Amino acid sequence: MIFTKIDGNIKEREDLGHVHVETAMVKSDDLAKSILRVKSDHHNEYGIRLEEGKLENGSFFFIDDHHVLVLNVIPEEMIVITPKDMDDCGIIAHMLGNMHKPVKVKGGKISLLYDPVVAKNLEKSNVEFKVEEIQLEESLRYVDLS
Repeated sequence: MIFTKIDGNIKEREDLGHVHVETAMVKSDDLAKSILRVKSDHHNEYGIRLEEGKLENGSFFFIDDHHVLVLNVIPEEMIVITPKDMDDCGIIAHMLGNMHKPVKVKGGKISLLYDPVVAKNLEKSNVEFKVEEIQLEESLRYVDLS
């Protein structure tokens, strides 16, 4: 079966108690794709070829009236940086930009997928960071300033 339209997000629907849920585990990078093949926890394979919209953690597709497929993002090791001030933020952003790393900036924190080279550079530059296991809601993106 190939899905071409996202039917919603499981977090926004409370009326799905009557349906059987199949779950497909995906990497956060997969959320940026419009064409994807997934295998559910019931060992069924499904294709996704989106005509519009973007995948998120919890996106679901109706298989039929009684079954639904839900995408669940696999938690990943992430570097989480909390800059001390605006100067620190600028220096860190410049460093990460030079390494061409997609990031998420939210709540005064900069998050990116764990990379030992990045971790070593941050340590060398005396930048404090934590490594945490995080389940992303959407794929990381490069900053678009256009």
